[in-house]
Amino acid sequence: MGQLMKRLSKAPSTIPRVGLAPELWLAIFTHLSFRTLHDISLTCQSFRYLAQPLLFRSLTFCPYSLGTNNQRFIHRFETVERTNQRIRFCSSPRIAHAVRECKFYPRYIVGAMPNQEIAYNVLLDILLDTLPLFVNLKSLSFMFVDLSQSQASKLCALRSLGNLFLGNCMVEHVQSLSAPKLQVADLTIVCDNKTMSGRGQNGHGLSVFSPDHIRSVSIINPVAASQFLNDFIGNASQGLRQLRCLTLPCDLEVVRALHPLLHLIPELAELKFARPSQIQYNFPKDENFSLSTHPNPLKPLSKYQGPRQLLPHFVHPGALEHLKLWSTRPVTTDGSMDPMELYGALVGGDELVSVCDPEVLKTVQMLELSVTHVNALMLDAICSRFPILRSLYVYVAKGSFPDAALQVWDPEMIMNALLTLPLPFTIQHLRLSSYSAVSHSGVATEDRLARRKQDLRVKYPNLTFVSLDESDINITWDRNRVLHR
Repeated sequence: MGQLMKRLSKAPSTIPRVGLAPELWLAIFTHLSFRTLHDISLTCQSFRYLAQPLLFRSLTFCPYSLGTNNQRFIHRFETVERTNQRIRFCSSPRIAHAVRECKFYPRYIVGAMPNQEIAYNVLLDILLDTLPLFVNLKSLSFMFVDLSQSQASKLCALRSLGNLFLGNCMVEHVQSLSAPKLQVADLTIVCDNKTMSGRGQNGHGLSVFSPDHIRSVSIINPVAASQFLNDFIGNASQGLRQLRCLTLPCDLEVVRALHPLLHLIPELAELKFARPSQIQYNFPKDENFSLSTHPNPLKPLSKYQGPRQLLPHFVHPGALEHLKLWSTRPVTTDGSMDPMELYGALVGGDELVSVCDPEVLKTVQMLELSVTHVNALMLDAICSRFPILRSLYVYVAKGSFPDAALQVWDPEMIMNALLTLPLPFTIQHLRLSSYSAVSHSGVATEDRLARRKQDLRVKYPNLTFVSLDESDINITWDRNRVLHR
């Protein structure tokens, strides 16, 4: 910012006479949209000088194409020259200070043919050499690139970075670094199985990251997650003392590797197990699941997202505020729970379902559930186990389980149940997302639902949002309006 203020003193002196200094105009411009900034930059020379750099706060470079089997190539020399010129322009002293975000992505070009004379990453070194000039850079993203040891070392020249996203990337392991390790606050690694095949170990460059500064990690791949747990956390002498948010794939080996390492993450507050598109067979479906014992394995998490089967193994009572549950039992292909399974987990009475600790549940303020359908018994269990609940979101599977066509629901029945059951007086947001095999549209039905919603508002004065969604009727309610689809 100091460098920018120095340049403002050299700006043209034709700022419109409305009593504002250039610094104040700049502060105003930082809150405007891209389109508005573009229009402002065309009004006068002075405004152009102030506003134009802000048009380059977010940069996206897409110089290479992606073919079959993720083959990467640049098909024209003109693309190299044009991208090189753009990088040079954006790294000029007048523009570089405004850059906050930079992305290096592929693009899909129909009919483009690979050019064997051009290496797809020919521009990567140019960009990496340029990055330190973006002195206010906060976020950096790469997709489908391979970083060599020298290129990974160039990343460290940034010294620190707010967010780093690596999508389907391979980063060579660096044996020794001449520069200090990169201080990344939020690290995300996403890679599909096809990308992982044949790449061997240490393919994510974890050795270039400083373990003392990472606050958030999201890795959605079992192989990469295992490397992170075993080679990164396991080898960190002091653990990851700043790590607060951790997202991992819901994989049996990953879970078993994480559990004994929890003591190395003393500040962990949010734990998320990514919900797969299909529940894998390498995860336990029954209640006889056990993990290796370790002193004080439970964490006082404020947020847990994952299968209910793992809740007792990771969450300590007293701090949980946000809970998002699904199941690994093979009732559905996507983890949605049968209401009876959920009832057994919350209240008990089913010897095949382990009961969640009531002390863990009683502090929850936001609850998200994935179920096969909604019924009054399930709502009753929610009312009895979450006394200070403020937000309830129930997402219902649509046809991905046996007898799905029979598990329909009646919005009027649900509304009647909500009026009868003792929802927590703290409830503020309510959403039930489902479907129906028969039509409930019509003026009479809409009028009845509107009256029931008004009754619900009278019973729960703190309630500001109610949504009932299904294939035939979608009613959203807030303080000022009722919307019908």
